[in-house]
Amino acid sequence: MKKIIGIIVVIAVLIGITSISASNKDKTNESVIKIGLALPLTGNAAFLGEPSQKAAELALKDAGETKYQYELVFEDHQFTPKNAASVASKLINTDKVLAIINFGSGTGNAISPITESSKVTHFSLASDPTVAAGEYNFIHWTPPFKEGQLLASELAKRGYKKVSIIDTNHPGTMAVADSIKSSLKSTNVEIASYDLTNIGDKDFRTTINKIKNLNPDIIVLEMFSPEVEIVTRQMRELGLKIPVTSVETFEWSDDPKLFEGSWFVSDTMVPAFSEKYKLEYGSDAKPGASYVYDLVSLLIKIQENSKEPIQPKDLPAIISKLSEYDSPVFGNVKIDKDGFFITEASVKIMKNGKAEAVK
Repeated sequence: MKKIIGIIVVIAVLIGITSISASNKDKTNESVIKIGLALPLTGNAAFLGEPSQKAAELALKDAGETKYQYELVFEDHQFTPKNAASVASKLINTDKVLAIINFGSGTGNAISPITESSKVTHFSLASDPTVAAGEYNFIHWTPPFKEGQLLASELAKRGYKKVSIIDTNHPGTMAVADSIKSSLKSTNVEIASYDLTNIGDKDFRTTINKIKNLNPDIIVLEMFSPEVEIVTRQMRELGLKIPVTSVETFEWSDDPKLFEGSWFVSDTMVPAFSEKYKLEYGSDAKPGASYVYDLVSLLIKIQENSKEPIQPKDLPAIISKLSEYDSPVFGNVKIDKDGFFITEASVKIMKNGKAEAVK
């Protein structure tokens, strides 16, 4: 009888151990991995933030059956640094996210110090390299030096001799403009004028009249919406017929048809992703959507390859060890020592309100 009782006890213990083990396994597999996304979902840049939100949701859908559960936590920073700082604090302290994906340079500069001190990884879609300062901050966007070099080379190739630049007092556009100015030094293209405007400006007539008197061959616009639409309309009102070009700006416009037929330089063309997005949502992906899709896909892939939930403080070391990865959007992507994901710039043209590759 005692032997039978002993056997029953042993079996009960073994069942208990097995149950605890299974329970722990289930708990690990059912742990919710949260990915934070700080995007402009309202305000002037909402037309860019909303497609990025959809792209993130598409990436999660495309991940299929996963061993971990994932949750995308969206926060609206309206493309303003002040809101971005508040949003980052909430995502870190309240939502306990694995990482933050952010849209913008100015917002990225507001988030970077917070993520660095909190030891939470932050990926920004940004042009300003200072956003990537520190161990926990990365940039996934075509670097300004790639875009500036390509624009300078294209201006020279097309035979332009004199250019005026209208820039914005914003770290992203200024980083791009600095790259353009630096790259033009190795060409025969002269910078006739450089003007710095501010977000919120509504009257550009003085600058336009100055440029009109200088009569450059082309004008480079490094601006956001709605300022870029305002300056373009005022140029037309004042009879300025000089052609315009840009780095990225035309794709960032809320009224791209204003730039119909104009060529410009921007990030990598990704037709396969654009087709996938349009098939899913019935609309065109905007700039940034492909990068958000890629980052969400990468984070899920990294977590799925881990035996346990990754702690936020450990993610930068995992990313840095990659040095490169096979992106479902961009192909092979290298990650440099400064935290930049390197993708190539391309020459595009606005046709029927959309950007197309220049063939």
